[in-house]
Amino acid sequence: MYKPMRKVLLLSMLSALTSASAMAAEQSHFEHFITRQGAQLLDGNTVFRFAGIHAPELHRIEDDARGVCKADPRGWGQYFKWPTADEQANWIRAMVQTGAKAQRVYVLSVQQENDAACGRATHILAPATPDGMPQLNEEAMKVYDNMIAEADKQGLRLILPFIDHWWWWGGREQLAAFYHEKPEDFYRTDSKTFKAYLDVIRQVITRTNTVTGRTYFDEKAIMAWETGNELEDTNAEFLKQTAAWIRKWAPHQLIIDGTYKKINAFALSDPNIDIVSNHYYTNAGNNHPDQVHKDLQAIGGKKAYLVGEFGLLDQAQLNDIMQSIVHSEVNGAQAAGGFIWGFRGHRHDGGFYWHKEFTGHYSYHLPGFPVEGKANQEMAVVDLVRKASAQLAGSDKVQPLPVPDAPRLRETDSPFAINWMGSPVGRYYDVERATSATGPWTLAGKDISDGVNEWDPATMDLFRDDYRSLQLGKTYYYRVIAKNESGASAPSNVISVQHHQQNNAPVVSVSEPLTTTLDKGVPLKAVWTDDNLPDRNVAQRWSTNNSNNAHICGATKAETRAWFSAPGTYALTFTADDGLLSSSKTVRVTVKKATGKTPADFCTFGGGVLDVSKGKLTVAKASENQLAIGDDGFLGPFANEGDSVNWQVNVPWEGQFALRVTFNGKWGAKKNSFVVNGGTPIPVEFPQTDEKGQQLVVPVTLKAGTNTISFGKFPGDWGYLFIKSIEVTTE
Repeated sequence: MYKPMRKVLLLSMLSALTSASAMAAEQSHFEHFITRQGAQLLDGNTVFRFAGIHAPELHRIEDDARGVCKADPRGWGQYFKWPTADEQANWIRAMVQTGAKAQRVYVLSVQQENDAACGRATHILAPATPDGMPQLNEEAMKVYDNMIAEADKQGLRLILPFIDHWWWWGGREQLAAFYHEKPEDFYRTDSKTFKAYLDVIRQVITRTNTVTGRTYFDEKAIMAWETGNELEDTNAEFLKQTAAWIRKWAPHQLIIDGTYKKINAFALSDPNIDIVSNHYYTNAGNNHPDQVHKDLQAIGGKKAYLVGEFGLLDQAQLNDIMQSIVHSEVNGAQAAGGFIWGFRGHRHDGGFYWHKEFTGHYSYHLPGFPVEGKANQEMAVVDLVRKASAQLAGSDKVQPLPVPDAPRLRETDSPFAINWMGSPVGRYYDVERATSATGPWTLAGKDISDGVNEWDPATMDLFRDDYRSLQLGKTYYYRVIAKNESGASAPSNVISVQHHQQNNAPVVSVSEPLTTTLDKGVPLKAVWTDDNLPDRNVAQRWSTNNSNNAHICGATKAETRAWFSAPGTYALTFTADDGLLSSSKTVRVTVKKATGKTPADFCTFGGGVLDVSKGKLTVAKASENQLAIGDDGFLGPFANEGDSVNWQVNVPWEGQFALRVTFNGKWGAKKNSFVVNGGTPIPVEFPQTDEKGQQLVVPVTLKAGTNTISFGKFPGDWGYLFIKSIEVTTE
């Protein structure tokens, strides 16, 4: 009797615990899972179609403002951070309030060897034992939990891909490295890597959400699981086993074949696949509206169809593709939806996150900014997506934006560094100031935009109050109101700030006394620092103290040149003026008679464009990636140490010059070096570009006369860059 009774008691306890757990789970805000019937997706009995701007970073942020991690040899090496709960809620609200019903995020990141050096954390960690299964990073997954919970709360369906084909966030290559296998082993179903991939899927789908209390397979906000991102080497057996495995653990959620560039015939006959997806990009040769019709024909109504990503085009071309997604039809079948690449949201402490693609396109910010986003055609792109969302919902009329929510002011210790987390659909902000927490309020700043691109929180603030309007030692109160074309928000929270920063004059230093001759001129260099009060504008100027024989090339520049028309001793004064206070320092210059030929122009110089055919090539022996000049005139790829090109450049005086480099980084951001006159290599970080390339200016110090300028792959360089020409100028 004892053992059976113990077993009954144990079962009763487990049942009670299970019931308590079920009771603890929140009720979903969605009534139905999204289902599929033939080529259509359904929300209950309603056809479900959608359009949006792809939001890859709802669960992990590429923090472009921090630049590139130099410890990452890939040359890309970005820094990452986890979004705050405030950020996730704000971004999802921005999408929903601009018409989005569904959203695809990016993959789960996989640990790689340079993560520690770059301070990066990932979702998937290496196994605890050599042949063990990968582990989920609990910190990362709690962020993932909150994303799902917030999407459910606000009414946004999610498409969640598992593993990446590529290495950006760590993908199949990094997963295979856990088991000393090759990247291609990911697609081989008898490999350790594939076994690990399946176990990651199991761990994720069966996870209990720490926010909602629901298991992931019970989350109605999860519209679909995607086998991965751009898994272009997907084969029939890989897909069959993966899809069946996902279906085993997630019987109520949809499954997407995450292939790229093609429609897999075996996916169309797989009973566990609900949606087939494609991504449109110029490098894939499919970035055009006809691709929608082609893919619908290939699918033949057997599955639902999704354009998971498309973009990096002019807004008119994007609109053509989006309208093709909306209207294309083959035997009654239409695309379920499509996402333009890509979106970045508000920062917790003010401004926006951003990302610049190699094509020059920036990420889009909601609700779109007509001035700050003009070069990126931001308003037009946001509007075409909102129009498509309305059309897919059965209306040709785009609803006005909601009146903005109140922004959230962040605490500060300075009235000259006031920041707030923007309202999800706010375009402009008014800042109000008072001497009491309850007012009366006066307008301190009007129509301020937080949509500035390339926002740098280390150097930028949304609002600086007017120093001249404030009394030192006094406490002031601030609040912010968000505005858009539909109206103004309620005021934000109120913060108090004591004004304790007294303006100080700029601090100036100049070089020691200088000596030159009439034929040479002299370089001038002043250095100044300021406290950024009363604002960040500091006027700078060199003066000759009324000497008619002293001439300054760029009087408003701290670093410039001077020349003289008669021997003598001259006093040249540099002044920095912050608008209220100024400081000056004087350098004395002794000028002697000419010792050589006097140049016709002491201030400007242009040595002309020197393309790579005018340089001397040194080509390292290699079996592949041999250094050569292509048909486009670019020399590259500088893949082998010792590859270099050398030019001879003559300049009329000694000093600093601008080296204008025309290059392309079509294979990604790289680091390569210049060497001047056999000196220490000057490393330069080149951004990723398209094949047309761009120009970058490198400051170099040259001697009067002939100089040798070399470019190549020197020790520590990454290589794989292409260069077309250089030009030496004074500016």
